[in-house]
Amino acid sequence: MQLRIAVADPLPVFRHGVRRILHDAGFESDAPEDLAGWVRDEQVRAVVLTIRSETDWELLEELHHSRSEVVLVALLDQVSVAASVRALRAGAACVVARDASPSALSEAFAAAVRGQSLVPVEVLRALSRPPEPASDRPTPDQRKWLRGLAAGRTVGQIAVEAGYSERMMFRLLRELYTRLGAENRTDAIVRAQARGWL
Repeated sequence: MQLRIAVADPLPVFRHGVRRILHDAGFESDAPEDLAGWVRDEQVRAVVLTIRSETDWELLEELHHSRSEVVLVALLDQVSVAASVRALRAGAACVVARDASPSALSEAFAAAVRGQSLVPVEVLRALSRPPEPASDRPTPDQRKWLRGLAAGRTVGQIAVEAGYSERMMFRLLRELYTRLGAENRTDAIVRAQARGWL
């Protein structure tokens, strides 16, 4: 049975380049508009998915949960241990830097479709540690607040976007900092970044 492959990236030229790299490695691929619908088809498949936003992280998890046998390859702008662990725990078979060489992408993809994964040792070590309890993780709204803080937004701006008074937002952020074990705003951003939440 032929392996069906999809490539999903917001940039058409990049998407075409990835498809060309896969073609040169002997794999034919599609670039479907409705990736979630495409994955629901019953044929064996693999997906190369660029992860650039929280929505992309959610799509990675959705694809994995909809068909766990689908081989998911995550392309990340910033490959770190925390981001790699997050991608693997979300269902990716391997993680590749978005700026990787064509041969590195081909090698990682070929290994993944053979049921193997090229994973750095430090990522394996991090994976061997138990995941943090879900109660310690910020909610999607709290992650949005942290991303706003990291982008330099004021507490007042975040409060308006979230629909809270500035005073209430200060209180909610203080509770979040305490839960993260952070002393202040900067410490909370650093801790969130290290855990792959931004």
